[in-house]
Amino acid sequence: MEPAKTRERILNGPILPTMALLAWPVMVTSALQALYNLVDAFWLGRLGTAAVAAPGMAWPVLFFFMSFAGGFQSAGATFVAQHFGARDRRGAEESASQLLGFLLLVSGVLAAVGYTLSPLVLRLIGAPKEIYPLALVYLRIECLGLPIMFVAQVFGGLMLGLGNTRLTMYLSVSSLLLNGILDPIFIFGLGPIPAWGVAGAAGATILSRALVAGVGLALLASGRVGIRIHLRDLRPRRERILPILRVGVPNVLDQASTSLGFVVMMGLVSGFGTAVVASYTVGNRIINLINVVSWGAGSALVAMTGQNLGAERYERAGQVARTGILATFLALVGLYGVTLLLRRPMFSLFVRDPLVIQEGVWYIMIFGISIPFFGLFDAAAAVFRGSGHTVPPMVMAIVRLWGLRVFLSWLFGYLLGLGTTGMWVGMTLSNVLAGVALALWLRQGTWKRKVIRVAAPSPGVAS
Repeated sequence: MEPAKTRERILNGPILPTMALLAWPVMVTSALQALYNLVDAFWLGRLGTAAVAAPGMAWPVLFFFMSFAGGFQSAGATFVAQHFGARDRRGAEESASQLLGFLLLVSGVLAAVGYTLSPLVLRLIGAPKEIYPLALVYLRIECLGLPIMFVAQVFGGLMLGLGNTRLTMYLSVSSLLLNGILDPIFIFGLGPIPAWGVAGAAGATILSRALVAGVGLALLASGRVGIRIHLRDLRPRRERILPILRVGVPNVLDQASTSLGFVVMMGLVSGFGTAVVASYTVGNRIINLINVVSWGAGSALVAMTGQNLGAERYERAGQVARTGILATFLALVGLYGVTLLLRRPMFSLFVRDPLVIQEGVWYIMIFGISIPFFGLFDAAAAVFRGSGHTVPPMVMAIVRLWGLRVFLSWLFGYLLGLGTTGMWVGMTLSNVLAGVALALWLRQGTWKRKVIRVAAPSPGVAS
């Protein structure tokens, strides 16, 4: 759909059908991202429990670095959406270019830091000795690919702001197919290509992401996607980059604190041994397939909230928020029920160790209860982010991970001696309590104001 037609539908069309139109490509894209990891788990599971657990051990560290891309990706979507809703194409292009230039610099620094500190971090979080060497090589290769991942993230955020979610989906489908082809070749070897094991899984992922990054850059440079990146705008300028930083930094702190919380959680999980780490790793990847509903709905809410506020449609923005949050919660209630019924065959598809399957099935049963409440949290946070008011979700993200999840998991799992069951209960309570709290905060209505300064309407973005 053309950007102008998408804008008209976001501002005046039926809420749920419009939300579904924007959300389903993001849901497919998010599912494909989750499948990246599940494909890795499928093939690495043939190498043994330590191999399938290694990416899970490295993932919280990678998530910390990726939080910089994710936080500013969300800010880019907010600014592009609000400029586009206000028919200010030049403002959208300048914001997009500034964001890309800034994150290219940041990603280079993070790649060097991550590669250097990987051994130290894995030791600090207590990687079991049989997992450590595999997790180290996986983490270091992924760190070298951070600039590629950052570019792909920026492109996805800019397209989200425009409401063009299908293009990202098409590129993700192509990327997943490439990853599916490369994974067994790089992991087990083929002809002159040696068997690289866990390192091969990381290399296949990076090359697959490069497809999205390369095509995305080419399209942005050509201007064929509704906005155009200009070389002269890549160099950060104070008047443009500071507003993006004000919105983006709380997003980064939000995601960085979450990722550090996951690092600590992985340390708690690893205290129970390799089988539990593998159960936790595969279980999270299955749950991520369910959470694509949250991410799709949240992405649609960012675009719809941002464009309606940019066009000063405040009442409409409120209707979008209420309808979208309720629909997300109810959809996830149904999906949890389906997952509960299929949890054992789903786990058995990826691992063969009966101890891993047994613990994983129990994990899904307990922690899965919180999935609808994570959707409640994520949808409310998306409304805040689409409006550019990113402090409330940042505060609640820190509370959810540090004040609730880490503390309750340690309390129930270790101090009270309830073991893994106590940890899973603590994790569940963190999502339930934080989801309800952020939804109540959203009801105060302080988010109903835009954060952009609008130039004269651009002829390229007509209503």
